[in-house]
Amino acid sequence: MLQRKVNTFVEKAEIDSVKLSDRLINRHIDDMVIPAGLITFTVLKSSTHGIGVMIPEAPDKVHNLGLSYHAGYQAAASLGVPAGWVANTIRGGKPYEADAVTYALNKYITNREARDNRFLFRNVNDTVRGWLSTSYKRLNTREIFMMFLLMARELKLPLIGAYEGTSKDWLEAIDPNIIFVETPNNGIVSYARGVQLRNSDFGSGKLELRSFKLYPACLNGMTGKSFLKEVHLGSRMSDEFMFSIETINKETEVRALMVRDSMRWIFSERNREFEEAQIVEASAKPLNLSLEIKRLPQLGLVKPEVKTVEEILLQHSEDDGIQGKPSYLMMSQAISAMARDKDEERRRDLQAIAGSYVFTEEPETMNQLNM
Repeated sequence: MLQRKVNTFVEKAEIDSVKLSDRLINRHIDDMVIPAGLITFTVLKSSTHGIGVMIPEAPDKVHNLGLSYHAGYQAAASLGVPAGWVANTIRGGKPYEADAVTYALNKYITNREARDNRFLFRNVNDTVRGWLSTSYKRLNTREIFMMFLLMARELKLPLIGAYEGTSKDWLEAIDPNIIFVETPNNGIVSYARGVQLRNSDFGSGKLELRSFKLYPACLNGMTGKSFLKEVHLGSRMSDEFMFSIETINKETEVRALMVRDSMRWIFSERNREFEEAQIVEASAKPLNLSLEIKRLPQLGLVKPEVKTVEEILLQHSEDDGIQGKPSYLMMSQAISAMARDKDEERRRDLQAIAGSYVFTEEPETMNQLNM
């Protein structure tokens, strides 16, 4: 019955994910390095009263670009304007708020005296999705995602998730075959192994490859430790912005090969044994639930989420994956159960928090694995 449940879940999830993955790998990003003196913030005359930027292209021509709320947050932070105020206004502020935001941004950008007063715009379909410093190292996400898909086919892993957000993207694949682990305090735990690739082309997090667990009884999910953490940092760009395509492709090729090797390791027998041992260990570690609930805001949960976790623990339902005695594993299940109804980005963030209760140590180096 559990295997049939997983198979049905995979079959439904796989259909939409394939279409979206095509959009991710074919997305075109137009990079522009713009001096601060050429940037003017404007109010977009739309129902949402968003914010845009105007850049001169010629003496009698200007280029008008929209500004995503994420890029607006980055712009405000770099200029010293309250970033949350700017981002929230872009997401749905009133006309007078948009006017106030553009006035403040234009004032602050004219007074900018930084060593490098240029910015890297990452533009998608005339919307700036990333407002970055010129130290940002670009990677060709298409090639990295293509490697993920290639390895998913090699390892016979159906693609169950492909999400394109405003600032972050994910791909997820899974081995539908269920694994059963007997635990000290939480009964027999069943799960299917998966893998998640997360990246931001727009400065909102690292390139990460994480193991992923799907619990078939409740369809909760959690992610494990990251096997790949690559921060998009680099040296300052030259005034001519002359990084060659060859250089960018070489950087990307290295990351793509790291994704390949990491995926092989994640689905190796040795890593399976390691992760099973961590699940058993998390179940064996007793936990004072009332004290731990008070600590959840420090991990990034907001008050309504904390309240829902507490309710799930009190209900103690196997439909939420909650069984047995209080343990680190039980808290992980409660957080992942709460995450099921969240939006795409928030759910994945919460799944990482849930995984931190179980996968607390780095596995032995992949170099020891005979691939």
